[in-house]
Amino acid sequence: MAARIRGKDWSSTVLGPRPQWPLELTTTLGLILDSAFPQSLLWGDDFVTFFNDAYTVILGKKPDALGRPYREIWAEAWDEVSGIVNAAMRGEASFHENLPLELDRGSGPQKGWWTFSVSPVRYANDEVGGVLVTAWETTKLVLAEREAVRQAKELERFSALVPEMLWVTRVPNHVAWANQRMIDFLGVDPTTIGDDWPSIVHQDDVQAIRLRFEKALSRRTTFESRHRLRRNDGQYRWVLVRSEPVLDADGEIEGWYSAATDVHDWHLAMESIHSKEELFETFAHSSHKVLWIVDLETQQIDYLAGDTTHLWGEQTASQLRSWSDWLGTVHPDDRDRQIDFLPRLQAGELICEEYRVVGGDGQIRKIRETLFAVPDREGSIRSVGGIAERIDAQDHQQIYLVGLEPGEEARLAGRFWRRGFKPRTFETIEQFVKIATALQAGCILFSVPSAPNSLGRILGALGNRRRSFRIIALTPEHGNAQEVRSLMKMGAFDVLPGTGGGEEQLLRACGRRFTP
Repeated sequence: MAARIRGKDWSSTVLGPRPQWPLELTTTLGLILDSAFPQSLLWGDDFVTFFNDAYTVILGKKPDALGRPYREIWAEAWDEVSGIVNAAMRGEASFHENLPLELDRGSGPQKGWWTFSVSPVRYANDEVGGVLVTAWETTKLVLAEREAVRQAKELERFSALVPEMLWVTRVPNHVAWANQRMIDFLGVDPTTIGDDWPSIVHQDDVQAIRLRFEKALSRRTTFESRHRLRRNDGQYRWVLVRSEPVLDADGEIEGWYSAATDVHDWHLAMESIHSKEELFETFAHSSHKVLWIVDLETQQIDYLAGDTTHLWGEQTASQLRSWSDWLGTVHPDDRDRQIDFLPRLQAGELICEEYRVVGGDGQIRKIRETLFAVPDREGSIRSVGGIAERIDAQDHQQIYLVGLEPGEEARLAGRFWRRGFKPRTFETIEQFVKIATALQAGCILFSVPSAPNSLGRILGALGNRRRSFRIIALTPEHGNAQEVRSLMKMGAFDVLPGTGGGEEQLLRACGRRFTP
């Protein structure tokens, strides 16, 4: 551009030949020609225009602008910028950011955004001789910012629709953003919590969360956790949290994208189901009755539980896999009556029968059985079930071992089994209490130190059936007369040593329960 200025004939312009130009003009012109910023210099009342090479990008395909009045070059925008230029000629400098202008740069009018500074250029006597303009186009920046704002609003609307709580964390524990659902759930803005996050988590879950997070942090893997979070009403709710790490250029974690789903109702429902399943399994295994379910299409046994050895003996019970296996155990003289059971059951009939089975040991046992259809959710009968019990044998001598140490429990269970008793073990008082009302009469041996007020809880669970049970307390304090008197007054039949020794005495005490 310097060469073009030197080669142009300026004598026919209002500025006259170059040697006559004022020093202020030539000095300022030298400055803009050496600048990498897009700059233009408007001189005199006609705003004769000079510019540097960087400014030619702004001009685009416009006709040659060198030496022409600025108002002619940018005629399409003169109404918007004339006041700014005239103010500079009056000595007023100004800065304008992202000013929208519609300019024609040789390809038709196009709207864009511009940021520029406008400064007066003064003579030695302080009069203003021209205007220096430094400009750069910010159209892409403005559009990008608008797009970012649009996307942020869309994210905000979308995040308000989804049922999950969403948030973004920056290392170490700064929450940079959270959706409205998260804010409403907590009742506080999580961006203000920081390192105090344990205050909103149930205290019993904090340590487990720390361990899982440290593992995910060290391995740079996804963090997952199901724990309790305090809602704004003070109630703790179970939530399922999943956090994905955000890695920087060096592969280090710089933050986390996280989502949490309120699964409180589902969690309680699952706990209830598991509790009922556990109760059912415990009841099935504690009863002399055998429960079974057969798939009508395959005739395979889908479920078999209860005291199967009491009905068939150990060897035969382990071989029962199908309805035909079941029929194979029926005494030949009774088998004909059972051949049509499946069609009758499929038709919805309830069947009650007594018959004999032959066990693997050759022993013949008499059985009473109730068979019934098992409809599915649509009401179709695809399975049938039955409850069978032996009716020709006296009850086993039932022993319940409650809350004993594993080693002591195993030793006593073995001794009782070898003596003809049927031992049943419960790890805790809670397990026993759940099904106490469904248990057969027998002896209850419980460890006094296993839980507070063990005897009271057992008696309360048995209710009116307590007289059908003989309760023996096992305690290391069996030599303490006051302890023994207290337990006996509460309802214990006897108080015996809790660990080691005294097993014969214990066996005799339980045996007397079954003596006519």
